[in-house]
Amino acid sequence: MSDPSRYCVALIDTCLTMAEWASCWQAASVIAMVIFGSVGLYKIYQELRRLDEQRLKDIQDKEVTARLKRTEFFLAQHRRLFDDKDLYEILCLIDSDDPRLADERMWDKKRKLMAFFEEIALLVRSKQIDDNVAFYMFGYYSYCAMYGENFKHGINVCEEYWGLFFEFATNAKVHNDSMSGPPPSMSL
Repeated sequence: MSDPSRYCVALIDTCLTMAEWASCWQAASVIAMVIFGSVGLYKIYQELRRLDEQRLKDIQDKEVTARLKRTEFFLAQHRRLFDDKDLYEILCLIDSDDPRLADERMWDKKRKLMAFFEEIALLVRSKQIDDNVAFYMFGYYSYCAMYGENFKHGINVCEEYWGLFFEFATNAKVHNDSMSGPPPSMSL
């Protein structure tokens, strides 16, 4: 027969005092807490990993989107140079510093081209367009304009009024003279 101070469980055929049973339940709850805590920590770790992967993917997507927008903008500027009737007319004459550039009807068109180069220079200066790309794609025409005598006719082409243009053309000349073709690392 069992001792009245001991409590028995028929299922496991064990008899223990109330203090012993309390210790057993404490041990069982500690083990359960460790198991549930470990599972919880694992779930937290997995969620943090998933959030970190999502954050990295979002950053990568933003970079790809920004690169695509820069490419679209750059190509739009390049198309603008060749699709705009006035700019294209000047480009066709600028290589040889054609005497027709000195004609009074060309003066506003030449200013328009110089303003275009100043816009590109501003984008390069603010690091919105890579300088290698800008110098390679637009630099030749800018220094043809800067050094062309017929191009300068009718426009006060001085650094005081066209500082960004001068900066861009000078840097493009130095850059393109030191390169033979597009730089291998050139990208938008």
